[in-house]
Amino acid sequence: MSLTTNDVITEDFVRETVEEVIEQNLVYRQAFREISATGIQSNSYTFNIDADDMGRPSVVAEGEEFERDQSNVDQVTVTFKKYGGEVAITMEAMEDGMIDFKAREVEELARAMAEKLNDEAFEELNGNVDSTVGDDDDVLSFSDIRDGMVAVRRNSYTPDLLIVDLDGYGDLLTDANFNRATDMGDEVVRTGEVGQIAGMRVVVDTTNDIADGNGAFVIDSDRYGYELTRTPVSTNEYEDPERQADIMQIFTRKAWKAIFPEAAVKVNA
Repeated sequence: MSLTTNDVITEDFVRETVEEVIEQNLVYRQAFREISATGIQSNSYTFNIDADDMGRPSVVAEGEEFERDQSNVDQVTVTFKKYGGEVAITMEAMEDGMIDFKAREVEELARAMAEKLNDEAFEELNGNVDSTVGDDDDVLSFSDIRDGMVAVRRNSYTPDLLIVDLDGYGDLLTDANFNRATDMGDEVVRTGEVGQIAGMRVVVDTTNDIADGNGAFVIDSDRYGYELTRTPVSTNEYEDPERQADIMQIFTRKAWKAIFPEAAVKVNA
């Protein structure tokens, strides 16, 4: 959404700009399923998770009682954090035709918020994976990716998302086996997705190094974890008379939680 010097930055403009940027979702948030927690009236959310320790059926002799078993339930609680930022639209900016400059500041603020949320998702994912695989030769290869897929499937999950850092992506571009197996797109789109391989979306991250570069994550994004939203990304406008400025805010309350870490594996080249 573009402005001219004759326009005025409105709250509608801020909201539409923020929504457009944040909805791009970047990379690591794609590893998590979304849950709306807007109606819980609490600063925390508790998951009740089946511990998967139910016993197996057994042979029952004639006239004997059945063995009785019951799976335990583990509770996992996550606490929300508030993320926010603001930009000032000064009287001088509005009077001197600097609206387009301020509009860019609004977009940059929205981009910074998107990157912050992406980084939070990365920290949760990076710290909560079942295991690390790879051959430690400092080159990410198709065989490394294959080992990651096998490890996730061995845990009875189905990997559907491959996140590769930029150095690792560079390695894979020169791997003939990877290129033969991949349905590659023409370019890296803003969400980072570049193609498909073995039923997994291939997404490139340009902001974080996985395993000190040349790395990847293999993830079952349907099972791995959740992004919880307590307060959706919102905007607010208020006046600051002492600064003779209108202040544009963006904020949200969110949390990320890995529920089944064994549904993700880090690949370290």
